[in-house]
Amino acid sequence: MALYNYILLVVLILLLGFLVVSSRRKLMRKGWLKRTINIVTVTAIVFITCAVVLFPNLRSIQTTGKYPYTSRVLELTDTSRIEEYKNDGSSRKLSVLIYYPDADKIENNTAPLIVFSHGGISTKTSNLSLYKELASHGYVVASIEHTYHALSTEIEGKKIYIDSGYMKELNTEDSHSDIENSYECFQKWMKLRTDDIIFVIDTFIEESVEENNSFYSLIDANSIGVAGHSLGGSAALGVARQRNDIKAVIALESPYMCDITGVDGSKFTWNTNPYQSAVMNIYSDSGYPLIESDNKYVQNKNYLYNNGNVEYYYIEGSNHYTLTDLVRTSPILCALLGGGYKKSGYDTLEFINQKSLVFFDKYLE
Repeated sequence: MALYNYILLVVLILLLGFLVVSSRRKLMRKGWLKRTINIVTVTAIVFITCAVVLFPNLRSIQTTGKYPYTSRVLELTDTSRIEEYKNDGSSRKLSVLIYYPDADKIENNTAPLIVFSHGGISTKTSNLSLYKELASHGYVVASIEHTYHALSTEIEGKKIYIDSGYMKELNTEDSHSDIENSYECFQKWMKLRTDDIIFVIDTFIEESVEENNSFYSLIDANSIGVAGHSLGGSAALGVARQRNDIKAVIALESPYMCDITGVDGSKFTWNTNPYQSAVMNIYSDSGYPLIESDNKYVQNKNYLYNNGNVEYYYIEGSNHYTLTDLVRTSPILCALLGGGYKKSGYDTLEFINQKSLVFFDKYLE
């Protein structure tokens, strides 16, 4: 467990001890005071117990690379775009989490860049195990927190929570009952996310040209990969369609939303041109059956093979959220949201780390 969980456990024990002692020794003689303190204490005990049980934040996955690594958070402003979730004309602002190897161990302009996009309701820390593993092998990893699509983010010291309208779109969108609405939602979501990813890539490439420019100077602008989970993986695939400098893309249980070109009756129409970049899809028990039943996953079926620069893996016994670090930080919440899972969360994360590293090493090193 994380250090804060042990601290909470100590506080919990102290509170329980206080209840027992105050009850036996009758420390408080006034009834109203005793009732008030008991209510506050019991409430605190319940809250702490829930926090420890729901968010134990179990140990991290051990990295296997030879490089020490560090992290930092950047706040970037895209002055070329107006923030569509505000009406004050302000520019689009992003928080980006960077993991990168020790600069003293890596020569300038030799580290591949991986840009990661989180799922529909998540944050930039969704796949920390993967970021750390790649950084330990000499990669620079940039995980974008898509403002107003993220559960919460912090920009200029202020908390920004997920947009309620976007949440409603996610919860009500159903491509089997209203395919036109789904198409509109997909186009809107993908435009925002692919623009975010492209902005971050362009910024990092521009900064990497200058010598000794923090972690930027480590980046090899000719070795760029993208990755993402769920909606983020869909956006990563979309960026690979738009840019010729993307050499490899990993989608963790993601439909090819950017390949949808329109609607024909109850079906989507698709861009079926082959990808110029290498592609790897990873599925769980949640998404793999959808390949045969969901009209959003028609393109996934088209790419369900292992040859050339396309490959896929199906992790039996996992669920949609065990493909992220939620399975480590909150196993109970992961099971509640994903419908349970049989395969160890650690085994799933280690499998993803291993396959992702081999894949990126093959196409980016």
